[in-house]
Amino acid sequence: MIFAVLYTYDPERDDIHDVRPLHREFLKAEYDAGRLLASGPRGGGALLIIKADSEQELRNNLAGDPFMKSGIVMALDVEEWTVVYGPWS
Repeated sequence: MIFAVLYTYDPERDDIHDVRPLHREFLKAEYDAGRLLASGPRGGGALLIIKADSEQELRNNLAGDPFMKSGIVMALDVEEWTVVYGPWS
């Protein structure tokens, strides 16, 4: 299954730049493991495209993201995504 995940960052947090290197290390490990297909910033947050067997597995994995652990991510929106065209279809 492929999921589109939207992170919304807490705009009151001023330590995002301090935590970002750890967050990027986490993302690289997810990518190297074949779970993270793509990610990048968007206004006020980020978009992640993730492969997982279930939404619960995805949420369990993302719980280890330093942005999640530190509370920088204030909202998490997870949607299963059916890819019709593209490299993951």
